[in-house]
Amino acid sequence: DIDPSTYNLDLNQVSDAIGSRTRMILPVHLFGQPVAMDELMALANQHGLLVVEDCAQSFGATCQGRTTGAFGDAGAFSFFPSKNLGAYGDGGLVTTNDAAVADELRVLRNHGSRERYHHHVIGFNSRLDEIQAMVLRAKLRRIDQYNTCRRRVARAYDSRLAGIPGITVPTAGSGGRHVYHQYTILADDRDAIMAALRSAEIASAVYYPVPLHRQPVFRDAYADVVLPQVEWVAEHCLSLPMYPELTDEQILRVTETIRHAVAA
Repeated sequence: DIDPSTYNLDLNQVSDAIGSRTRMILPVHLFGQPVAMDELMALANQHGLLVVEDCAQSFGATCQGRTTGAFGDAGAFSFFPSKNLGAYGDGGLVTTNDAAVADELRVLRNHGSRERYHHHVIGFNSRLDEIQAMVLRAKLRRIDQYNTCRRRVARAYDSRLAGIPGITVPTAGSGGRHVYHQYTILADDRDAIMAALRSAEIASAVYYPVPLHRQPVFRDAYADVVLPQVEWVAEHCLSLPMYPELTDEQILRVTETIRHAVAA
């Protein structure tokens, strides 16, 4: 299950979930909020488990001064255009400090080939094309500036939404530096707020309406699994507009629309 204040893996439950078949822990730094990696790595090391970090939404986020993707055996990043560091199209990155893992990843991304036309394993065509690389190299120089602006927007939202009944703003966990890929609130009457925002032509989104263990592909295998915090958050979470260039006037318009919807 998750910690409802951070939306990340509840580390208090990880130890109980480890069994004889467990090989790896996959922490997700959801919405740009870093998992408490020092604590998680200590647990993984205690049980001899690999750790692969899902950093798709956390480029530039830090935990205890280290960036996400630098703790586990590997870290997976997404450069989908909407990400904090986004390409013009699709792209991604894997980080690792293990030379053997790095070598194997290079083979896998290039059709399983170390030598042209000789394929050692079944691989993929996952090479980053030059146009995406060019866009990313230009934007990489500004990623710290972008993330600082996202935190400014988040602080403004926090201030404007404070005291509105039935609204809980996202928590920045202790020891971590949130990069707010999404600014996701919890709302008692989410549907009414979404409708009000829609009427005002303000975008909002629910990430993710159907938890993984309730997806059709997994539903039968995990029919008896109950994750109350995941399920409650899925029914109450709402992501508001979030990007570095949001102005104070735009933030005020969003929050006043929410305030009026709650008071209606």
